[in-house]
Amino acid sequence: MGLRSFIRESLQQRRRGGAGQRVVVLGGGTGMATALRGLKRERVALTAIVSLADDGGSSGILREQLGIPPVGDLRNCLIALADAESTAGALLQHRLPAERGATRGHPVGNLLLAAAIAEEGGDLERGIERVHRILHVRGRVIPATSGALRLRGRTRAGVSVLGQAALARTRGIERVALEAGSVKATEGALDAIRDADLLVLGPGSLYTSVIPHLLVPEIREALGQRRAPLIWVANVDEQEGETEGMDLDAHLDALVEHGAEDLIDLVLASTPAPRESGVAGVPLQPRVARETSRNGAARPPIEVRAIASRLRPHLHDPVLLAKALLASRARLKGGDR
Repeated sequence: MGLRSFIRESLQQRRRGGAGQRVVVLGGGTGMATALRGLKRERVALTAIVSLADDGGSSGILREQLGIPPVGDLRNCLIALADAESTAGALLQHRLPAERGATRGHPVGNLLLAAAIAEEGGDLERGIERVHRILHVRGRVIPATSGALRLRGRTRAGVSVLGQAALARTRGIERVALEAGSVKATEGALDAIRDADLLVLGPGSLYTSVIPHLLVPEIREALGQRRAPLIWVANVDEQEGETEGMDLDAHLDALVEHGAEDLIDLVLASTPAPRESGVAGVPLQPRVARETSRNGAARPPIEVRAIASRLRPHLHDPVLLAKALLASRARLKGGDR
């Protein structure tokens, strides 16, 4: 091995803490950051592939004003993987005073990413790499696509809904799709999927964080050709608006109808965490045992584990989730497909 190759391999080993097993998480939002927060404690080479569909809040404003992809979910993942997460999080999640007419200001982390992208001549991936170095990130954060996605959905009542922020507030979604465009998957995302030892889909908002990955043809194709098992992490609860009234079977039906047929090797669901009396929420567990989805696709096996947070019972516990994922991966037949 030449000196240059040795240095590159040493840097890669340092980034992943000397680990060998490559775990790739696909998603976006709070759920993804929770999974990363737990997995970074394990000896794995960790990669986060982040969907770029967000068009609300600070991300939406920067997306419109600066013409950059949404950076909010990227920010949350970078913070979750930072060496000094508590220090980095307090600073980068801090919101500056809002401008006149706005309800909330920009998080410092969003502005840092916007500045890094600008310093790299508008190159999104190189801008993220610059922030990697600043935060000493344990792993990699990769955008799923080379640019922002625009979602369009339709409800069961036939109402058309445009944009991630609007869809997140909409009940009764039947279908989501990408607006026509030439946004392609990043090579980093495709390489990570091909090289993975374990692929994790979710947890996260079903229609606006998880399914958008399946709508990108190159990512869907790479997942279909994967050599590693893929585990879908079901949310602990239904989500107000977006998945209100949907149980685990309905979530699986939606995934299959949006391209996940034959992709999911295992579903990891949570038992309900102990709740204070009066706390709302419906545990996302199968209510009816079915072997097939609505379109006749075979059901993947479902494993139910106690992985919900006791402090925030509508979310996962990051440590319990990470340990359950790695244990499930070990139990999957042979570890590979």
